[in-house]
Amino acid sequence: MKREVVRDFLNLPGIAGVALMDGRSRPYFCGVDQTLNFQQKEALAQGIRQVVETTPDGFESFVFQFTGHQVFIYKLEHGIILLVLARSQLVYADYLEAIVNLKAALQEDITTAIATFRLLASDVTMSGHNYWKQRIDGNPTSTLDSSLTTGARSFSRDSPAAINPSLSDLEPAATPLNGKQSSSTPPQTPPPVGLESHAPSYAPVDLKELLTTLNHLSQFTTQYLGTAVITNYWKSSRPDLDWLRNFQVDRSAQLTFSSPLAQGTNQPITTEQQQWIQQWVVAFIKRCSQVIRDFPTIVEQRALNDRQKQILLQQSP
Repeated sequence: MKREVVRDFLNLPGIAGVALMDGRSRPYFCGVDQTLNFQQKEALAQGIRQVVETTPDGFESFVFQFTGHQVFIYKLEHGIILLVLARSQLVYADYLEAIVNLKAALQEDITTAIATFRLLASDVTMSGHNYWKQRIDGNPTSTLDSSLTTGARSFSRDSPAAINPSLSDLEPAATPLNGKQSSSTPPQTPPPVGLESHAPSYAPVDLKELLTTLNHLSQFTTQYLGTAVITNYWKSSRPDLDWLRNFQVDRSAQLTFSSPLAQGTNQPITTEQQQWIQQWVVAFIKRCSQVIRDFPTIVEQRALNDRQKQILLQQSP
């Protein structure tokens, strides 16, 4: 793997830095020296490893908030973890293409990739030391919020615990870059998507547009939790209604509609059917938010445009 591959990724607008973790040495951070101090990098690395080691294999990727940045985590082969630190200016369409290319380059020759990151890294490695197995309470430079540790340990696939990885959960007990001591303000849980339903006052929705919108949300969500988990969440959160059973979710988290009574995808859905869909979406988002607390906000602010929100989200009075 050539250094230029990593440098090209770092030059993508909105990327603040990357890191590679092999579980034996200090994380190989690249490009984050102007963003995180030493103690912040220590706390971030320890917290990520805790969560990754205590979550099911079906989770392929995660996203957290940390010091005002988004942190994307990807589980690669041989226990390698890729971390991406992003700013708010990140263009998701460009990022998704770039991260696929970077992951492919890394897994093509993981040994060479680790060596490349080691050369580019700003931290000195600790050869022969099992960095990840240190006790958190024995390392004064990386104190983590106890709720994160407890949540990660009690996590299960069928009934996910409230890991709730948000800014406050992963904030290290260290002096921030501005030199002021951080306060331990408890995290504020964002309000859930409204449960009230109303007759829409906009253009009718047909099955084709509905499926397109549902699949847009589904594919957006897979970048956070992976296709296997999202497929399971769609199925388990579906209300027990006959019409909704006509929706099938395949292994790629793609939704389709099949009914002997259907008259084609241009068939408009009724107001009642749309309300059923919205109930399903509310339950789906709630299930995802058990893992990512800020997920309702992420959906409203980044996943859907105004028309898509009108279709899938129950509107306030």
